[in-house]
Amino acid sequence: MYLAFYKLREFPFAISCDEKFFYESAVHTEALGNMMYTVQQCKGMVLVTGEVGAGKTFVGNMLGTRLGVGCQLVMMKNPPQSSKQLLRALATGMGMNIKPNADKLAFLEGLEQHLIRIHQRGRLVALILDEAQDLTTSALEELRLLWNWEINGHRLIQIVLIAQPELRSKLLEPKWEPLRQRIVLSYHLGHLSSADTTAYVNHRLRIASDGQCLAQFTPDAMGDIYAATDGIPRLINVLCDNALLVGYAKGSHTIDRPLVTEVIRDMTCWGLKVGPAATSSDEARMTG
Repeated sequence: MYLAFYKLREFPFAISCDEKFFYESAVHTEALGNMMYTVQQCKGMVLVTGEVGAGKTFVGNMLGTRLGVGCQLVMMKNPPQSSKQLLRALATGMGMNIKPNADKLAFLEGLEQHLIRIHQRGRLVALILDEAQDLTTSALEELRLLWNWEINGHRLIQIVLIAQPELRSKLLEPKWEPLRQRIVLSYHLGHLSSADTTAYVNHRLRIASDGQCLAQFTPDAMGDIYAATDGIPRLINVLCDNALLVGYAKGSHTIDRPLVTEVIRDMTCWGLKVGPAATSSDEARMTG
């Protein structure tokens, strides 16, 4: 709707994991670099956690891309609900032919041999599990057993768990000590800083417009966007997309504090969190 008005080629704040929009903040760059090293060097399991909307899935997708053709990658977006589902999803993701009537012992033997053949061809196998906080007890236990598979001291599969913070609490239970000891890199994705929030918004506008974008977010507006979203990328996207829409409706290329205040008040359900320019009625809304 507003693309031509702002001279944009595409929507800059779409809620998707389009790799060209990946903004390498200090937080995300460090996490991605450490994940790459741990997986490529077969050091151990990786656990990456973050609040909803912090960019965990995006980082997992970028990891999969950067591991490249030398890695047989299996990505599970929906956590399997049993050990059997986990194993079948892993086998299917690696292109194995699965016999419906195969018993578990034969199935596991076939899966291990398949992993050995991939290893002998000099390729890594990486399993990235998103939303891992929803894994069942049996699926988590199966992951621990899979991690034990090795040949000549080399692990046959590298495992990355991407989850909300509650998985950390779960793994602190005594019964998960054996699994916890296999996690050699545990990383929590924090929120973007105020400076990174501004850089993130400008980065996405630049990518979506080849540098020709007419939209201008004022410093005060950027400050209020950070305050309202707490630096959570998904919320930044929602707020900025709505701000561009309102700016288009008003015929304004400038996204200023009053416009952002209006968007937060009328188009979100987060509660109003803006700076000193808020009206007295807005302040009453905050405290009432």
